[in-house]
Amino acid sequence: MRPASSQPSRIVARLFLAVGLPAAVVVVVLGALSWRTTRGAVEASLQRELAAATAVAAATINAANARQVLPEEQEESRTYKRVVARLKALASSTGSVRIMLVDAAERVRADSDGVLRIGDPAPRVALDRLEIRRALAGKAAVSVPFTGPDGHRYMAAYALVPEQSGSIDGEAVAAVRDDQRLVLAMEAPAAALDATFAVARTITILVVAAVLLVLLLAVVVARTITRPLLSLSNSAERLAAGDLREPLRVPNGDDEVSRLGTTLEAMRKALVDRDADRQMMLAGIAHEIRNPLGGMELFSGLLEEGVAELDDDNVGPGVKQELLEQTRRVKKELRYLTGVVNDFLAFAKDAPADRADVGEVDLRALLEDVRSLTARPDRAAIVVVVEDVVAFALDRNRIKQALLNLVENALQATPTEGSVTLRASVDDGALLLVVEDTGKGMDETTAKHAFTPFFTTKEKGSGLGLALVRKLARDQGGDARIESTPGRGTRVLLRLARL
Repeated sequence: MRPASSQPSRIVARLFLAVGLPAAVVVVVLGALSWRTTRGAVEASLQRELAAATAVAAATINAANARQVLPEEQEESRTYKRVVARLKALASSTGSVRIMLVDAAERVRADSDGVLRIGDPAPRVALDRLEIRRALAGKAAVSVPFTGPDGHRYMAAYALVPEQSGSIDGEAVAAVRDDQRLVLAMEAPAAALDATFAVARTITILVVAAVLLVLLLAVVVARTITRPLLSLSNSAERLAAGDLREPLRVPNGDDEVSRLGTTLEAMRKALVDRDADRQMMLAGIAHEIRNPLGGMELFSGLLEEGVAELDDDNVGPGVKQELLEQTRRVKKELRYLTGVVNDFLAFAKDAPADRADVGEVDLRALLEDVRSLTARPDRAAIVVVVEDVVAFALDRNRIKQALLNLVENALQATPTEGSVTLRASVDDGALLLVVEDTGKGMDETTAKHAFTPFFTTKEKGSGLGLALVRKLARDQGGDARIESTPGRGTRVLLRLARL
């Protein structure tokens, strides 16, 4: 029987799931929402500012001058140099890292660094094609933030360069087709987003710390609630096992758990008083029954001796033999009644194992002792097997009594040509004693009720033998169980804890 304290606390798990986990989820969700809201607000503000700055900068560019420079004239054209100088000035005044002019074919017409060639594909075209199209349609557009090679965050803005009316170098400006329009592309650092992400890292650390703190508090609170309950559960198990000597530790306070502990302690005291009354009653029964039985057994013995001394000539040999048989039957019945009374008193005693009677027991010697006391030539053979264990701390007399009971039952159910095996082994720190026979076995109903007091399938029997075996095993901190198959035999297993 496993102590409650060694079992996982389902109440702790439930409280953790009901309180700690939801609280942790709330903290995480609030942190995520705060971060998302803050980042969204900062991005929206940067997009508005950058779109407006790009539109203003685009209005200062002479699109016609940028269009009239041919790729082969890039190095020598003063017009191209003026355009590049203007882009550099805009980059410097706006704090942009690069400004470009891009045509409708998404090709570069000029850039502030003077590095890109006329007709080269514009950088980030594959990523910002939608923004370029929107800018060509006349609406300034800003890309999503992106991280540059230096690890900082940037945003790219696009605005249509307006066409100037009037004349250039004394020539009238012709109408510009849509495929000849230019877009100003401005890549600017998003320092506010860098700061926002730095804050986000701090928030993440704080959220993780808060989650861990919430989970820790949930576990602490759950254990604070369940610790007295587990203590009461252990105490209730001791009460169920019949150990009434140790008072319960009633939790302090005036809550439901404390009241439960007070009620259990009152119940323990009532059981102690009831058992004291029962022990007095049993002592009276023992006195009132044992003494007459002892006297009757004594007088039946004297009667047997007197009958044996009768003269065969006076009573006749047949009558004398019949009288001797009757007196022997009386003695046998009296011994049976004495055994029933002893079994009843042994079962009724609730005293657990006395620590003074516990010691290291040589298991092989114990099993051999049981074998020698029960083995007879007219019975089935008894085999002793001891596996990986030499000695074990237990109450030798009580366990010997249980084994004698089991072996007697096994021998009664086993034919002479069969066998009874006594086996001892260690399983997970506990001692496992097995009595196995090759007898007739039990059906499911009989095996289910075998440990029930006063249940028996014998014509004569108190039905207390196996019940007493289980009680002795539980006094040793263990339990007993039966495995049986009709026609193939029965195994009785005693699992005992080290005392």
